[in-house]
Amino acid sequence: MRKQICCFALSTIFGLTLCAAPQEQTPAAPAPQTQAAPAQTEGSRQFDPNRQVQRLTKKLNLTADQQQQLLPILTDRNQQVQAILNDNSLSRKDRHEKMLAIRQDSQNKIKAVLTQEQKQAYDQMLQEAREHHRNKKSSNVG
Repeated sequence: MRKQICCFALSTIFGLTLCAAPQEQTPAAPAPQTQAAPAQTEGSRQFDPNRQVQRLTKKLNLTADQQQQLLPILTDRNQQVQAILNDNSLSRKDRHEKMLAIRQDSQNKIKAVLTQEQKQAYDQMLQEAREHHRNKKSSNVG
């Protein structure tokens, strides 16, 4: 049950940042290669900050400078989420509230790095991810 809650929390936070289907656009420059703490759940490669930067680069045509600015934001977010998931003293409600706060904070930081056109595309990605999540959630209820 805890693993399902953790997976749901991670997918909610990161699913809103990333869109499921990759596009065939080549990035302006390769994502910077630094060591980032990998996510600790099985099948969670998509939560690796380097992979997130690569996906955002494909979708938003990020510059090399933008990639370097986003990597620490995504790495920090990943570390904060892991800390919350590993904190057994938090109630379910507190954990949820903290996750929402981290998501909002990281989205604001990401948008601060983007151009106006990229912000619009990013907002569209978030909307599509929300719809995908709602559809997936409603299909699992039945």
